[in-house]
Amino acid sequence: MQKHRIIQNKKCLNAISYIPKLLLGTSLAFSALSFAEEAKPPMGWLFSDINDNEAGVIVSGWLQASYAGSDNGEQLLPATFFRKEDGAALDQFGLMIEKKVNSNVLSRVGAFPGPAPTEFDWGFNVTVNYGADNFFFRTYGIDDDWDINDVGDFDNDDLYLTLTQAYLEFYFPVMDGSNLMLGLFHTPLENEIGFPLPAPAPTDFYTKAYSFMHGPAKHFGALWSSKFSSEAGESMLSYELGIVKGWNNVDDPNDDFDVIANLRWRSADFTTWVDFENIYGNGADDSIAECGCGSPIPTSSDLAGDDSLMRQLSYLTITKFVDSSNRLVAEFTYGKQEKSLFADLFNDDTFGIPEEGGEDATWYGVNLNWHHTINPELVASTRAEFFNTDGVNVLLPYAGDYKAVTANLSWTPRHNIRVRPEIRYDWYSGSAKPFGAKSIAPPPLLAGTEDTQLTYSVDVTFFF
Repeated sequence: MQKHRIIQNKKCLNAISYIPKLLLGTSLAFSALSFAEEAKPPMGWLFSDINDNEAGVIVSGWLQASYAGSDNGEQLLPATFFRKEDGAALDQFGLMIEKKVNSNVLSRVGAFPGPAPTEFDWGFNVTVNYGADNFFFRTYGIDDDWDINDVGDFDNDDLYLTLTQAYLEFYFPVMDGSNLMLGLFHTPLENEIGFPLPAPAPTDFYTKAYSFMHGPAKHFGALWSSKFSSEAGESMLSYELGIVKGWNNVDDPNDDFDVIANLRWRSADFTTWVDFENIYGNGADDSIAECGCGSPIPTSSDLAGDDSLMRQLSYLTITKFVDSSNRLVAEFTYGKQEKSLFADLFNDDTFGIPEEGGEDATWYGVNLNWHHTINPELVASTRAEFFNTDGVNVLLPYAGDYKAVTANLSWTPRHNIRVRPEIRYDWYSGSAKPFGAKSIAPPPLLAGTEDTQLTYSVDVTFFF
């Protein structure tokens, strides 16, 4: 369909308002990441005349294109989420209009040092996106039935248009600073995000972790963010409470709300971040086969004979800014779904539709990241991950252990251009062959021939 989600604290998703998450409020952590032309912002410069307004409204955007391949041939999924097949692709062409609120708390990111503003403020964000990646960004009940979003051959030529975000945000001078978001917004869960934002940002990698694949991209509802009182020079603790219409849905078929509850701690020197993120709610029937959107974890209330199939998902992310050149991130994830359809459908001894709607299933994993600044224009990143699943995801229906290592270089020759070569190796332990399908086919992907895959890619992003 991910953190630091800092995007999206992080899956998809204000994805753009996630930029400040890794933009450490301290010069220590990011001094070496400033660009040669630091006087120019990486986004919004093309609309500088429009953006020079008293209202504080900013227009900005990005364009990302890439080339990718593997030792297995045409189909790259499931290892390369979002990337579906080899060759060239227009990943994303995004445009965002926003007005940020004046607050000491960044929604989906956490609290920052400094006094809380004493005046009420408001803002908004509207983000639209076009490209191959938007197959995974479509929202059931909004853009799923647009003609341009009819599911094609599941290849790089299929380009989709999505309303990725559309929300209002309000700042209230209460409880040492509080924000309220209302509308459609990128998820506050997961370490990574789904948008190719300027570095430093939680899009350090082109391909995504398995934990990101198993989370939501966005939500429709309300999210309250607030900071617990603290004295200057002390550590800070903030929290988020949300009520949303499930995963990637406006029209959730089960008509129930999910609850989001997050805690975010920052050390006094702001070099250690701990984020504990959670969503809980009814997952019955919220994966929509007709549009190929909604939740990536299918369930069937009819087969299960139960309209309440509860789903839990948690992320724990620890970020350590070691010095101006090194950042370490560890993300742990755990999820559980009652009566998961795929856990039985593809992983029982007897292959076929489960008579009782599936079985209770879990997934869990850890990924470790190291980001090293070589010079102001060049950053090296590595990621190692382990992920175990009972086989619940529409793109990852086979149970077993999935391991991967990923490495890349992020080169920023100019403030608004990023070139990123990447290599990734995946291997699987289980009873199936999840990689190396010889043809492109809609998910679930059931035609794999290999249990390993070496993937290579280079993506170029232009920020404006």
